Amino acid sequence: MSLTLFHFVGIVVIGFLQGFLNTVAGGGSLLVLPALTFLGMDLAVANGTNRVAILLQSISGAASFKKQKALSLKVALPLAAASTAGAVVGTLLAVKVDKRTLNLVIATLISIMALLLVFKPRMWEGNQERKWPKWAVYAVFFAVGIYGGFIQAGVGFFFSWALALAAGMDLVAGNAVKTIIIGSYTTISLILFFMNGLVDLPVGLVLALGSAGGAVLGAKFTVAKGTKWVRWVLATVVVISAVKMFLDALA
Repeated sequence: MSLTLFHFVGIVVIGFLQGFLNTVAGGGSLLVLPALTFLGMDLAVANGTNRVAILLQSISGAASFKKQKALSLKVALPLAAASTAGAVVGTLLAVKVDKRTLNLVIATLISIMALLLVFKPRMWEGNQERKWPKWAVYAVFFAVGIYGGFIQAGVGFFFSWALALAAGMDLVAGNAVKTIIIGSYTTISLILFFMNGLVDLPVGLVLALGSAGGAVLGAKFTVAKGTKWVRWVLATVVVISAVKMFLDALA
């Protein structure tokens, strides 16, 4: 895929929006994958190429959270290890999934999440006393990692849920930890995609240019605005994404 000036500017803008959304809420890949395919890239290659931007935005977002003293590596690294193990499984899966069924299932799950965001604010806005045993917490992150390695789009929603419900974190702490988790498993997934010839590196780097900037802004927004603002941004993006998935499934 050759890049014109129009392509370059458009991909940087899409990358910036992706980086911001993924850091604050999630769902940025739901913008990127259709955009890359619209520009003529094969969907399988777009799925792999997108990982370049995901990795760099995770690094820049984590650095920004760390600079603002909002990131605990002690908490993040064990969860990242469980998610990365799951992502390896997801990335290596060779089975074909019925896209219509997958969209319906995911849209239903994130619709439930949207209701919880609106009507159960305490679940998201304060640190909870974690009642889940450690093995159950790691099992949840392993499962979400499988999904992230296989598809990526919308995985931030599920990590936000897992970090709030299973790990007992508020949205600010959870978003900081999420950058480490996604960055860790994306490193492995990107290598595997690249080895299979499914990464357009020049396009990925252009996308990453915008994505990294969006991630830094997203991290600053998260810390400055607090959990209430982040909860409403997350709820809005979740609802829009759920509607899109339902429409795609029914088309």
